[in-house]
Amino acid sequence: MTSNRSGLRLLLLFLVVLLAGCAVLEEPSEEAGAPGPEPREEATPAPDDEPGTAAVERLMIEARDASNDGDHERAGALLERALRIAPDSAVLWHNLAIVRYREEAYDQAEQLAQRSLSHADGNAELQRRNWEIIAVSRHMNGDADGAEAARSRAAGLQEAGGD
Repeated sequence: MTSNRSGLRLLLLFLVVLLAGCAVLEEPSEEAGAPGPEPREEATPAPDDEPGTAAVERLMIEARDASNDGDHERAGALLERALRIAPDSAVLWHNLAIVRYREEAYDQAEQLAQRSLSHADGNAELQRRNWEIIAVSRHMNGDADGAEAARSRAAGLQEAGGD
């Protein structure tokens, strides 16, 4: 039990550090040359006049800043606005899951991370991060078996080269 708790604390610490810059995980930009913190396949460049792209990016930045300032309610509202513009964005769903986790709304965090998973095909790193949110959320809700299953899924993605 003690090693399980220390393992959970290590995972929780890792997740907190990982989540510290939640909206910086990936930018929703579809531009082929856009620099990002994570390697991923190049997407087809979006037309410059694609409606909503700039608005979504602006909302993500504002949400990140609000969440980092502890204003999770505002961060959540901003991400929900962004999702009305780009409802298929796995990154937006993931970031909203992080905000809900920070608000200690663990059921919602898990559901939103699962929603992100449904849009994260081909992005093993984002899938892994979603499984980590699911694992910690389940643990916080007292579901040790579910948490372990989610940790196993995350580890499997990491072992498979989910970078």
